Amino acid sequence: MVLENQDLINLPVQTKSGDNLGRINHFEIDQNQHIVRYFVKSGLIQGLWKDQLIIHRDQVISINKEKMVVDDNVMAVKESVKTVKFATSASK
Repeated sequence: MVLENQDLINLPVQTKSGDNLGRINHFEIDQNQHIVRYFVKSGLIQGLWKDQLIIHRDQVISINKEKMVVDDNVMAVKESVKTVKFATSASK
């Protein structure tokens, strides 16, 4: 099956166990023209995205025109992401 750009953008993404993670926002292609990573935004409305997940192609179980299914461990990574502030010379 061949999927085109318009098939991937906004495609729903779920874990193997059925948790909804969001929708594909964009993706990266390497020099061999293979997709390397998918960027998935979570949230209800496109303008109100909460989080962004980066999903490597090795984490994808299946993909078709209806949805992409990924390993369950993707959800655990999403929950463990924390914001870290680094001190700069101006703030010391």
